Amino acid sequence: MNVFVVRLNPDTRAGLPYTKYPTNEEYKSIHRSSPMNGFHEAINFKSESGVVRDYLPPKHLKSMRDGDPFTLITITAKTAKVGGDLIVGIQAGCKYAGKTLRVGANNIKELDLVWHYTCPETLSLLLDKPISGARDIVLGNNRDWVRGPTFKLNRAAITRVLKNIGSGLTTDSNKNKYENIQSVINGKNIAIPEELEIESSFDDEVKKAINSDLSNVKGNKAPTQKEVRSFQYARDPKVVAYVLKEAKGICYDCNNNGPFISKTTNMPYLEVHHIIMLKDEGEDTIKNAVALCPNCHRKRHYG
Repeated sequence: MNVFVVRLNPDTRAGLPYTKYPTNEEYKSIHRSSPMNGFHEAINFKSESGVVRDYLPPKHLKSMRDGDPFTLITITAKTAKVGGDLIVGIQAGCKYAGKTLRVGANNIKELDLVWHYTCPETLSLLLDKPISGARDIVLGNNRDWVRGPTFKLNRAAITRVLKNIGSGLTTDSNKNKYENIQSVINGKNIAIPEELEIESSFDDEVKKAINSDLSNVKGNKAPTQKEVRSFQYARDPKVVAYVLKEAKGICYDCNNNGPFISKTTNMPYLEVHHIIMLKDEGEDTIKNAVALCPNCHRKRHYG
């Protein structure tokens, strides 16, 4: 997996989630603290239903847009007046989404707020303690910072940066998350991220479309395919089987029978839902799972 560094000025971790527009006054206040337009909304590590949406600064590398998942390490500029020269966080399993306009409650379209990529919340890590000396750690002794706010790390630099990031973690949960991030970077098929990540991204597009002109919808007579790369949790099939058998075809929430007979189980169709979601560090155990009909399952997630 390719690893890139993005340099921000200043540290913008206090930003809002991406579908929460700041007011005009909030935007102006944040913008005054940074000389680079657009960085008010960059890399804020705020999850929305398991997905983190992020903005990339202008003139980021074209290689970040090739469709392959990538890892992004966020640092602050050495010249920042406050909080400069720090390694702030790391995100893996990122997917470039193009320049996508944000849609929020305040609908401040004139600010042209966008997001460029998504990553799973379970692979997005804000360091407990930012690490100083970011520039030297990232660059080492053999190269200068090239023009532009992003660049690709070679293997030696990746090893050096990953080793240092570990020193900025103090909580067990973040240490465990970091182990998973490193495994993903090293190409191991480890369990992770948000089960509904793909649906969540598509839901964003539906939400925008609802507020648009739908008087002449043509659709696609021959829809094309696109490659979608994601991560999934390694779940125990015996947990699913146990919960389904115990339910006896009855939805836990509405007490109705499953809507049809499943070809897979030959029982009324139900879906197993984790009460504390896996992305929130819930256990994949029978005590943390219930069987729900499709309607009630969606209600738990989106209701």
